Amino acid sequence: MPMRLRRALYPADWETIAGAIKTAAGWRCEQCGHPHEPAAGYTLTVHHIDGNPGNNAPENLVALCQRCHLGLHGKKCWVGQVMFEFFKPRWLLQHERSALHKSEDQ
Repeated sequence: MPMRLRRALYPADWETIAGAIKTAAGWRCEQCGHPHEPAAGYTLTVHHIDGNPGNNAPENLVALCQRCHLGLHGKKCWVGQVMFEFFKPRWLLQHERSALHKSEDQ
């Protein structure tokens, strides 16, 4: 689906939501750790872990530089789910560990 059509799936306050996620990440990519530096090709973006732009729960959002974000989408297209599970990104492992610790605390 073209991005201009996908934009309609995002909430009206998406810029505020995305800004909060980037701020929580310290304006650094949660995968490679590079700071937001557009002039050097590292523009910080926000990725929906489940792929649903309507699910804007904080635990479903992660700050990624444009390079890591595009790389992730590229992997999902040609590597497939089995390999994606094997090569889990650092931010996904952190989300899983956080969820595991929350469930253990209850």
